[in-house]
Formats: sequence, structure tokens, C-alpha cells
Amino acid sequence: MTQALSRDELDRAYNNSLAVADSAQIIQAWGVASQAVRATNFAHNDLPYENGHTASFDFFSAGPNTPIVAFIHGGFWQNRAKSDFTFLVPALISSGISVAMLGYRLAPIAKMNEIVEDVRSGIRAVIAYVTKLQGHCPDIWLTGWSAGGHLAVMTLNEPGVKGVTAISGIYDLEPMRHCYINDKLALDEKMSKDFSPMLLPQTSGKIVDLFVGGAELGEMQRQTTDFAAYRAQCAAPGVLNIIAGLNHYTILDELGQPDGKILASIKSHIL
Repeated sequence: MTQALSRDELDRAYNNSLAVADSAQIIQAWGVASQAVRATNFAHNDLPYENGHTASFDFFSAGPNTPIVAFIHGGFWQNRAKSDFTFLVPALISSGISVAMLGYRLAPIAKMNEIVEDVRSGIRAVIAYVTKLQGHCPDIWLTGWSAGGHLAVMTLNEPGVKGVTAISGIYDLEPMRHCYINDKLALDEKMSKDFSPMLLPQTSGKIVDLFVGGAELGEMQRQTTDFAAYRAQCAAPGVLNIIAGLNHYTILDELGQPDGKILASIKSHIL
């Protein structure tokens, strides 16, 4: 069990970059592809949340009155940016789905409660923006990867959210409190409990589909399977999908490719 792991063991158990030998090359390729996409969509980039903070979102329209997916990036709440993941947009747009890429302040500048509130503000800002453009906004489907999976689940109850697809997420923050991730995240026991989906009621009635790679670290897989079991005990809707052979990075191909399993799952809910 996680509680029996030493600090060094926990550090390795949650070090996805170390576990995937070519992770740096994968992330570099994401950046190159994302820059190419953003170069042709600059007019809708970096739209402010207008909440007094620096957070903003990017919006990529597939046309008026199309369904909307909002993506929340990962990076253990302290790394990466929404712009790093724009490479995911073309597959969604070609499927007739508009995309909002949500940004948020990172640790150590922001605490966990502030990060979650940024995402909530982002959802509200997207709804207000689309409503201003076309008079109404359809319910948004949230998806997020790694820390973004956690943030998507934490904001499931936000008005205007239809459901969530969480990819390789963290749902129990207690291990984070005892490993290198907490050097910047600065979780205390109360914050860990208050923002762990594993310890929160699952009563919204909204779908949460959970995906994780079969080649991911054992702790990353456990986070997903334990949360799926907890939601099942709560009779909360959604399915668990363990995709064989995929690691913490290659699993995003299943969202960013036109024939991806994660994209197909999302399409089944909103198209």
C-alpha cells in the first residue's frame, strides 16, 4: 500500500518522466505540433478569465452551435501550460467539436484551492464567451490529463458541465503530500483531504469516464482503479478504461488522433 512506501519510493512511484525513457522527446514533439496549431488560431488565444488573476483560456471553434470540450492540462499542478497541449485540438475540431484549453495558476504561486477556483472561473468564462458569441452555450464536456484529470473531477459539479473524461489522473492527494511533488505544492493534511476526490461525495449524477494506460506506473494505475471502485460503490455513472501498452504520455494519442479511443468515447457522449 502507498502508506508503507518511503519518501524515495514515493518519489519514484510518481515520477512519470523518469519512468518513460523518451518522455522529453515526446513533450518536445507536443510543443512543436502545438506551436503550429496556435500559429493559425491566434485570434482566440489567451482570453482572460477576468477574475483578477492571470489565468486565461484559448478557444478553437468548430462552428456555431457545436458541442464544446474543455481540456485541462497536467504537470502535477506546477508545470506545463495550456499552450503545450494545442496539438490535441485538430482531431476534436475535425470531429465537429469546439475546444477550450483552460489555463490556471501554478504552484507554488497558487495553492490547491486557488488552482481549483481558477478552473471553475475558466469554465464560467468559456460559458460567458460562447453565450456572447451565439446567444447560448451548450453544456461543456470536461477532460483533463494527469493533474488535469484531478481538476476536471474537482469541478464536475460546476453549472454548465455535462460530464468528465479524466485521463491518468490523481484522485487521492495524500501520496502527493509525502513525495517530491509537495516541495512546491505545499499540501497540508486538511488541504489533501478537502481536495481528494476519493474522499468526497460522488452524488452529482454526472458521468465520469476514467482512462489510464496499462504501461503506466503502478501508483498511477492504482489511483484510477481505486477511484473507479469508489465511484462504483457510490453508484456514480461512468466507466473504467485501462488501455494496454500505453504509458503516461502516449495515452494522449488516444485523444489527439482521429481514431483514438478516448476521442471516440467523448464523441459518444456529446455528438
